[in-house]
Amino acid sequence: MKCLLIYTAIVCAQGGFLAAQASEDPCCEMKIVAAANAPARLTVTLTNVGPGVVGLLRTRPDLDYGVSVKADTGGEVDRTEDFKRLLREPPGGRAVYEELGTGESSSEELDLGKICELKSGTYKVTLAHDVYVGGVKGGIKVSLESTMELKIP
Repeated sequence: MKCLLIYTAIVCAQGGFLAAQASEDPCCEMKIVAAANAPARLTVTLTNVGPGVVGLLRTRPDLDYGVSVKADTGGEVDRTEDFKRLLREPPGGRAVYEELGTGESSSEELDLGKICELKSGTYKVTLAHDVYVGGVKGGIKVSLESTMELKIP
C-alpha cells in the first residue's frame, strides 16, 4: 500500500530543524531549517525516503506551499498586501515537474516575511505540500504537513 500520510513535527526557533515524522510506510520527509540571522527565511527540503519515484510540481515557493501562520494568541496572521495581490493576479513563470528517486532531495527557500505581516513574537507555522508517489501520472497524491514554532526577535 502506498503511503497516504500526514507528517507533523515541531522545531525550535532560530536555526532550528524540522523533521517530518512518519508512521509505518514513509515515502517522503519535509525538513525545514530557519536561517539563524533571518528566522522568517526558511529552507524547505523534500526527500524521497521510500522506494520508487516521487513527483513534485513547482511554480513559485510562495505559491507552492499551503502556509498557515498563527500568533501566540491563536489568531491567523494577516497576509502582506503584495501577497494578496499575487493571489488575485498570479503571474506566469516556471512550472517545473521534478522526480525524486530514492534518497534524492529538492530544496527551495521560502520567505515568510513576504507572505505574512510578521512582528516581534512567537508564531505557529504550518507548511503543507503535495507530492505524487509513483509520479504525477498515475501516482498517488500524498499531502505532507509540518508545524513549527517560529520566534521573531
